[in-house]
Amino acid sequence: MNEPDVESRQLLEVLRADPESWSGLGFAPAEDDDTWDANAERRAAVLAAILFDPRAADRALLRFLLQQDILEAEEFWGVSDGLRLGMLLLAEHRCVDDAWLQWSAKIANFDTEMGLDLWAVLAGGVVAVRSMVAASDHPERDELLKRLAEEPYVDATDEDVERWLLEQRTQYFQAPHATLDG
Repeated sequence: MNEPDVESRQLLEVLRADPESWSGLGFAPAEDDDTWDANAERRAAVLAAILFDPRAADRALLRFLLQQDILEAEEFWGVSDGLRLGMLLLAEHRCVDDAWLQWSAKIANFDTEMGLDLWAVLAGGVVAVRSMVAASDHPERDELLKRLAEEPYVDATDEDVERWLLEQRTQYFQAPHATLDG
């Protein structure tokens, strides 16, 4: 992936400084000859900028962007680059609290269901996520537990998640690049 352009980096700085500006990147169905999300490209550009300059403070912004890409996926089907990258960048924060949002991305539509795996859901720690899900009263609890009991997740370890994160990141770079740890 190429370095983000100046405009994308500047937009990211505005978003980092002013959470109220995030609404300008919300899911916005639009129509001409086709129906599409008017903000999808801008969200993807911001995600690319974060990929090159990730910060721990970006987690809330990443959650917002992923929520918007989930809305897009629920409406239009397919697996957008933004959805895939948003899942990766949020997973790199390794927060158990993000598991349900990651699951929502996984099940947003038929294509995401078939094309995405569950490693991002487990990024908060395999044991911690399994425990959180098992103790949850979330309506998707039983389905997620069932999926986590299937191969290759049944015996998953945190090392497996780390391997997945590295594999995903190397899809964007020839070699591992900037991470939250520097």
